[in-house]
Amino acid sequence: MSIPPPPGVENQIQQFAQQFVTTTTFLLGVIDNTVIDIMRVAYVSLLIVGILLYYTHSAQRLGKDLIKGGVALAIISEFLVPWLVKL
Repeated sequence: MSIPPPPGVENQIQQFAQQFVTTTTFLLGVIDNTVIDIMRVAYVSLLIVGILLYYTHSAQRLGKDLIKGGVALAIISEFLVPWLVKL
């Protein structure tokens, strides 16, 4: 003999699940935006340091590598990551 659940339990479980989905979606959006902002700071820093090193002839090879890395990171953070987030 099984005991029937109290009335309204199904409704409470559905409300909890909906609230969990809403909160998780919001949290993942905040995390995505934070990661993109951090990547922007990183590629701008790479580009600035790379340009300074390259054009001051201090370390041209390192400067060139930093510029290439900054451009690659810029493309990834501005095009690839937002596209992946929309999937």
